[in-house]
Amino acid sequence: MVPRLSVSSILCATGITLLMLLSGCGGNTSNGNTPTADTENPSETWLDAYATSLWQIERQREASARAILDNVPERERPALQEVRCNQPESIRGFSRNLRRGIIDYCDRVAEMIEAQNLTVDEFNEVRDRIRQDPLLERQLQERLAELTHNS
Repeated sequence: MVPRLSVSSILCATGITLLMLLSGCGGNTSNGNTPTADTENPSETWLDAYATSLWQIERQREASARAILDNVPERERPALQEVRCNQPESIRGFSRNLRRGIIDYCDRVAEMIEAQNLTVDEFNEVRDRIRQDPLLERQLQERLAELTHNS
């Protein structure tokens, strides 16, 4: 199963929290790395893996968005906001080429998450924790800023 992502959402280059890019994911089973670290001192490994995934996803989103938007008439662009990778019905009504582009994007995002030794479920658990914890949000922003600076 691939993550549920909003194709049109934007990550601020300065690392604004959690990218509205991800509206939830589904599917993959846990690999035992589910983050349970104390939020006062989160595991460097899972927070770094999450931040790296977010950074890679945003870069892919930017590239994919350009290609996808070139194939979508202006009047149909608002419908892209409702696209979710784990909801195949959300791409109905788009052309075959556009659907293929969205599916390819979703597949690449799932691969990026898994390449950081996170499952999609774990990725979402981290996202949910960060949304609820200002300290984790700040730490994520710092890591994303470092990634931005080092690129």
